Amino acid sequence: MLALFPQILFLAPFAAALIRLAVAIIFALSAWGHFSQTPLLARIFAIVEIAVAIALGVGSWTQPAALVGVLVLIAHLSIPQLRVYPRSTIALALIMTLSLVVTGPGAFAFDLPL
Repeated sequence: MLALFPQILFLAPFAAALIRLAVAIIFALSAWGHFSQTPLLARIFAIVEIAVAIALGVGSWTQPAALVGVLVLIAHLSIPQLRVYPRSTIALALIMTLSLVVTGPGAFAFDLPL
């Protein structure tokens, strides 16, 4: 299929980088919300979310960090006490994280291609 705007196809690597940074912000804000809670499970999830947010934000080990992020987001959907965001936001973040597993880190990442 022909592209509607073929002049901007050079920006394709930046799309994955933008998705990666958006998911990193979602995980960082979720960790911030979990640190304010008192249960130990919420604080453990906050530590994992901070690690995933840093890895995705910097762009190192993007695909393994995205896989851990998928597991964390599935736990958010299944355990109501862990929800900081509505289900729709968690589902969108899950889809974005799965796309990072498939597409890779994008531009401005420190990952080495396999």
